[in-house]
Amino acid sequence: MLKNDLYTIISLENHSGAVSATIGLNVQHQIFEGHFPGQPVLPGVCMMQIAKELAEEATGKKLFLNNAAQCKFLSMVDPQKTPELTAVIDYKEAGENNIAVNAVLKSAETAFFKMSARLSVI
Repeated sequence: MLKNDLYTIISLENHSGAVSATIGLNVQHQIFEGHFPGQPVLPGVCMMQIAKELAEEATGKKLFLNNAAQCKFLSMVDPQKTPELTAVIDYKEAGENNIAVNAVLKSAETAFFKMSARLSVI
């Protein structure tokens, strides 16, 4: 879990089938020391995990990333330049014990990450 360590939820609005959250990155987190020294970048796998964790917050269910049909890393997140991100996640039931999500991590008009995935309830 990255919540309350790598990032914190500043605000979260959950409307049936859609969640919008503002998160604050912990710019002092040790992951940025190694990824990359002197030029910190939020790892792509962390963006995927953040989207999954916010989907869990929205649904109230423990989820497993089953299939990422589409995953695009559009721009690098420098936590020193962009310490806050907005996550927009649309979600819906997709068969028994599955949830389909479309997630975007962005700041203002810059999208950093987009993902279409299927998450399984565990």
